[in-house]
Amino acid sequence: MKEIFVVLGMARSGTSAITRGLKTLGIELSDEFSQNSNEWNPKGIWEDKDIVYHINRRVAQRLGDTWMSVHLMDDLCRNNEALIDLKHQAIELLTQRMNHLSAWAFKDPRTSRILPFWQEVFQALSLDENYIIALRNPLAVAYSWQKVSGADLEVGLLQWLTHLIPAIENTVGKKRVVVSYDLMLENARLQLERIQHQLAIATITDTAEMNHYANRYLDKQLHHYEYNETDLISHPVAAIAPVCAHLYTLLMRLARDEVTFDSSEFSSAWQQVKQEFAAVYPMYGYINSLLKRNKELERELRSMRRAWHWKLVYPFRIVDEFIRSIRRSARRNRRVEKTYGA
Repeated sequence: MKEIFVVLGMARSGTSAITRGLKTLGIELSDEFSQNSNEWNPKGIWEDKDIVYHINRRVAQRLGDTWMSVHLMDDLCRNNEALIDLKHQAIELLTQRMNHLSAWAFKDPRTSRILPFWQEVFQALSLDENYIIALRNPLAVAYSWQKVSGADLEVGLLQWLTHLIPAIENTVGKKRVVVSYDLMLENARLQLERIQHQLAIATITDTAEMNHYANRYLDKQLHHYEYNETDLISHPVAAIAPVCAHLYTLLMRLARDEVTFDSSEFSSAWQQVKQEFAAVYPMYGYINSLLKRNKELERELRSMRRAWHWKLVYPFRIVDEFIRSIRRSARRNRRVEKTYGA
């Protein structure tokens, strides 16, 4: 049986670095993977462009999902007739990618949120499923995501939850392993050995490739926004979603091999996390509607800015925007202090 390896997790969680690490274990990434670097991923993004743009993005569009959404999409993805043609395209794409391969891997952060769609594809192809769940402190993720996207820290925390919770819930009974990005940077060889052991990867490890990955590919200087569990609990913005700290603590115990997915200790803690999340989830729907409304207003504003009279006063707006940005920053800081009692 052919094996598929899927890296799950929120953007800015080390998914690119972890995906690249799979190559050292003999898992093919294929020539179709984008190794192109960019400002945010100078060592490469390691994403399949066809999966990202031709499948995942179109699935999201059909389901009315956007990059800033904070709602769960599991039920929308299951047996949805509106996605049948995309499912056939995904089956054909994976058939091509794995034609001459026994094992293949891919990643795209959005996959975590539409995983039931892909699992129907895997089942249609009779693939043996393997999941690597990338973990990083949600506060660090939120700060990094804010720098990339401009999203508020609160949105980043909520999005972290709506990526990690379905990644755990929808992989029950599957081969899976939680890998901490921070622990990978500390000891890449140990983490790769964990992946190999827990997923029962039988391929021969390329020692030279592993040395290159550990000593040259991974670069701690590119690792910004370092926070520990105490920071996550004490940071004022974390008050928007206390469940983040509870889930992160639980998943770090998995990443450190202190508990296992099959243990009663994990099952009990996981049920508590789900109950806590379910109690506040209705609020996420309202937040999601506000984010969509804000996006629509931004589109209208961009349309206005293309008008000739808007361009005519461009120099004056630059000065005005600079002054406003200073005021916005000050208001943002005051809002955080007032809202969360910092």
